[in-house]
Amino acid sequence: MPKINSEYDIGAAFEAIENELIASMIRNMRRHKIEEIDEDKQWSMWQTEQLRSLEKYRKENQERFGTKFKDINNRIEALISTARDEGDMEQEIAILEAIKKGFPARRVSPGASAAFFRLNQRKLEALIRATTSDMEKAETAVLRMANDQYRKIIFNAQVYANSGAGTYEKAVDMATKDFIAAGLNCVEYANGSRHTLADYANMAIRTASKRAYLQGEGQKRQEWGISTVIMNKRGNPCPKCLPFVGKILIDDVWSGGSAKDGPYPLMSAAIAAGLYHPRCRDSHTTYFPELEDLDNEYSKKDIEDIEEQNRKEARQQYAERQEKKFHRLASFSLDPENKSKYRAKEKEWSQETEDRYKVPDEVKVPRSDTPQIMIDLVDQYTRDECIKIDELSEYAFSYDLDNDLIIINPRHPQYEEENYKHVLAHEIAHRIDHNEYGSPMYAEFAEAIKN
Repeated sequence: MPKINSEYDIGAAFEAIENELIASMIRNMRRHKIEEIDEDKQWSMWQTEQLRSLEKYRKENQERFGTKFKDINNRIEALISTARDEGDMEQEIAILEAIKKGFPARRVSPGASAAFFRLNQRKLEALIRATTSDMEKAETAVLRMANDQYRKIIFNAQVYANSGAGTYEKAVDMATKDFIAAGLNCVEYANGSRHTLADYANMAIRTASKRAYLQGEGQKRQEWGISTVIMNKRGNPCPKCLPFVGKILIDDVWSGGSAKDGPYPLMSAAIAAGLYHPRCRDSHTTYFPELEDLDNEYSKKDIEDIEEQNRKEARQQYAERQEKKFHRLASFSLDPENKSKYRAKEKEWSQETEDRYKVPDEVKVPRSDTPQIMIDLVDQYTRDECIKIDELSEYAFSYDLDNDLIIINPRHPQYEEENYKHVLAHEIAHRIDHNEYGSPMYAEFAEAIKN
């Protein structure tokens, strides 16, 4: 998988734009507050003022965010191209390593290689065009939705005021509640579900980047005349991909294979059955039959653990959505009582999302030559629940100095590639150094780590 995670940055950029669109709208509501809400004349004047502000809001957003959208779309194009190049490069390394170990392979003729390259370049360009075109449509939709919601709120506020809301702030909060709770969910999927621009971008860009990466891998296999791949077996595969994990496939999608290449199912058939769905975290690697022993059976206990982990992830994702919803409501509500109520709900859901764990005992087992100072400090700094799971973290493993937590992102592309015990020990060392000595590292402790 690609070792880049800029899709998180792009998703965050879109989320910041959405929040600013809502914040600007609420600022206008606050700026044009009316002191009494029982006079129709006042509401008529307020509506006139707000409609004037809406027109200004529309023009400013078009000018302000049009440039930002263009910059983000350029980053999307670069991200997809980089993913393809990384897939190509890493696959060549894997094939050359296999050849060193005795796998019989040689490059196809230069003419065929050039033809493969031209075809795959056109595929890459088509993928970039389709992704950026879809993003441009979504970007237009989010601005249009912001305008439509603003207009709707202007007229609904008076309705709620007349129904006995009590104060101007409560009337506006009632008019904006559903909209703020849902966010600017301007993208509707085929199944009828609605999603924000940030959520859609995260899905679309991750999916496009993955396809570009797999395309890069496939191009390199074509150059070497290889089409057999194996789906990687990992601890928590996607439910839709589970039937294919550990299985050998002929890659007729990216590597130019066909049914003539062996007694294995085609990749295209697996994809039609659900493999590599949007947001998929699974991946495949080249299958070198002369070099690999298959271990592709999941035990009943493995499957039960996977199902439980998937249920836990679903609960975690729901809690995260709820936390974000109440954060928006608390941030953008005008009435102090409402703000306090939503802030309390946000805190409740925040506690649900903060899964914290202790360092596993296996990570703390010292070697026979480990200095006693390190053994004692590791014991001291691994007694509490110092590990936090954060699926939006920029890194697979990191140490958060501000909150004194070791952060793990199991969804990060590099997570499966790291040696869990070694990397976790490294982050524990950062925690000890930060709390015990401060940087630069205490000389004796640094020497102990080095040794």
